Amino acid sequence: MSQTNTTQAPWSPLYFLSSLGAGGLIVTFFMFLLFWVPHPDQAIPVFEDILAAFTSGTIMMKTGIIIATSGILFFAIRHFQLLAWNFSHYRQWKADGGLSALEGSNAHTQMLAIPLTLAMSINAGFMLGAVFVPQLWSVVEMLFPLAMAGFLALGVWALKLYLHFFSQMLSEKKFQVTANASLAQLLPGFAFAMITVGLSAPAAMSHNHITVGVSIVLAGFFFIPAVFITLLKLIIGIGHMLEHGANRAALPTLWVGIPILTTLTIAALRLDHGLSHTLGLSESTTPLMFLTIMFSAQLFLILLGAAVMKRMGYIRSVLKGEEQTPVVFALICPGVSISIMMHFLINKGLVAAGLVTKFGIAYWSFTALAIIVQLLSIWLLMRLTRKMICKACPLPSLA
Repeated sequence: MSQTNTTQAPWSPLYFLSSLGAGGLIVTFFMFLLFWVPHPDQAIPVFEDILAAFTSGTIMMKTGIIIATSGILFFAIRHFQLLAWNFSHYRQWKADGGLSALEGSNAHTQMLAIPLTLAMSINAGFMLGAVFVPQLWSVVEMLFPLAMAGFLALGVWALKLYLHFFSQMLSEKKFQVTANASLAQLLPGFAFAMITVGLSAPAAMSHNHITVGVSIVLAGFFFIPAVFITLLKLIIGIGHMLEHGANRAALPTLWVGIPILTTLTIAALRLDHGLSHTLGLSESTTPLMFLTIMFSAQLFLILLGAAVMKRMGYIRSVLKGEEQTPVVFALICPGVSISIMMHFLINKGLVAAGLVTKFGIAYWSFTALAIIVQLLSIWLLMRLTRKMICKACPLPSLA
């Protein structure tokens, strides 16, 4: 792949958020298969379920499967292309002393964008295998420990990065309060949340009690720093913004809490499934109230962030292509997360509670809203990629 760098801003680890956004869009298309394709024998639809649904399904089902699988494949390619592009720039950036310059500053937490994105890569690989590899589920119990080992390695790396940052800031008093007028410090919380949701997957999908137990323990461990960092840095960040005003360049960070809520919500649902259905340790109920509260919290964060961005003219500036800092890629994740959460609320909440009939008029009306948000996220990713990474990015090249 040729490398003609047309980046309009100096490279930083935040550019990994472009690959993260593409990976998140894979999940939005996987939601179509998860909630539309019957899969009675396992927690998620696999190749055989998709093929059976396509063979015997209606025109609408066939169309949905074609769109979903095409979207998964397209954004999987884009995700790994952007990942490779970022690592090539990361190596040069590190060789030029970029990492040394970042260390010891508030911006050192940007390094957590790398394990965050790689955790999404593992999720992407798992979805690709489930959708496109025949008979994968026959050996999936052997794959779960490998996936958990990968997520655990990323978790240890992320923990090491954050503890180094945290100890240095407290012991050497290097943290600059006036430079913290944003919610950029929530990025480590997002990284730990993504690792948590990855580690929780076997709890919902495995039938091996040992695998489920290890999944619950590991996911529970990383759940704590995800919640702790998010709540702590949310309070501190808002306090600093109230005192010093919001940093315009970092306004997209006002919505970082939205994908954190989605990942932790899915993790909680997976852990509950493992405890109740596999281990039989608790009685599971319809999670309508839980999903409603989490979704409402996301909507509130959307409104708060949008109010500030509108007041400062930021959204208009983004639409005009005037914002050229890599943090703007953080705008993709909230849309992706809202779309995914809406699918869960509709199917695991409203349909499961009997309030909405699956595939009825109300169902498709609500689902259409999730798809609209998804399409807006796709448009934004493609627009930002063209403007900030390459002038023309038709697949399969990025340059």
